[in-house]
Amino acid sequence: MDPEFRDNKRRSKMIIVIGVILALVAGGAAFYLVNQAQQQAAQSATQNVAVVVAVRAIPARQAIAAEDVTLRNVPLDDTNAAGVATAVNDVIGRIPAVTILQGQLVTTNMLASSSEGGQFSILGPDESVGPDSEAWRAISLTVSDDLAVGGLLKAGQTVDVFVTAVVNVPTDLVEGGKFYTDRATKITYQNVLILAREGPFYIIRASLPVAEEIAHLQAVGSATFSMALRPDTDQRPVDATTLGETTNRIIAKYGLPIPETYPTGKGPAATPSPTPAASPEPSPSPSTSPSP
Repeated sequence: MDPEFRDNKRRSKMIIVIGVILALVAGGAAFYLVNQAQQQAAQSATQNVAVVVAVRAIPARQAIAAEDVTLRNVPLDDTNAAGVATAVNDVIGRIPAVTILQGQLVTTNMLASSSEGGQFSILGPDESVGPDSEAWRAISLTVSDDLAVGGLLKAGQTVDVFVTAVVNVPTDLVEGGKFYTDRATKITYQNVLILAREGPFYIIRASLPVAEEIAHLQAVGSATFSMALRPDTDQRPVDATTLGETTNRIIAKYGLPIPETYPTGKGPAATPSPTPAASPEPSPSPSTSPSP
């Protein structure tokens, strides 16, 4: 075989091997560069940012305190970065519309109060003001602790409100022998939300007509309000048309005994005559001793 032909063949093989090696190197370099670009893109899309996180569960409609939240570095991207709070002072004093769970990011859509430091929000998180929306108002209702579940009620709870009012019966009806002036009690307002509380003063949410009624009853001073706590999940309306209590109704319903005059009959009860005091017995005269 011609030596020159063998050299050319060997040279061709070397060129092929070098080409394969260069192709592998180029492929590896390309893979490395693409992988690096993907990692950099992922890192740029997901960044650790200091955001406000709840360190414990924060009940709905309870003002956020400084000890309720903290800053924590959290990876954020387009899926969880919307509305996050980045400063603790931005949320302290605000009212959450929903319960914020421990470890959950505090976002602006969770807050019900309309401004920083707001004590409460009249509208709920899903409510807005429109031409046909209810005219909600906040009004103060004074209820002593003994008539408000022992004073254990707090903001965010819902209650039913009872009104006890003096019913003045005209004289001609009183003379008929059936009616008389006394107090009557009835459940009047149901599913009332407590927005805030300060001692015996409860700030509740009410429609404008109901707020007007409450303002009048408190101004005349002839009505007493009581509150009954509702379960959190019970929003059912109760038919109150057959409800309402007076003392006589309770006596008739439960068969309470009616006090009777004792002894029976008209006039004052006879009293026994006092027992005369015993006369003292005469003391014996002193005896004389015999003379010596």
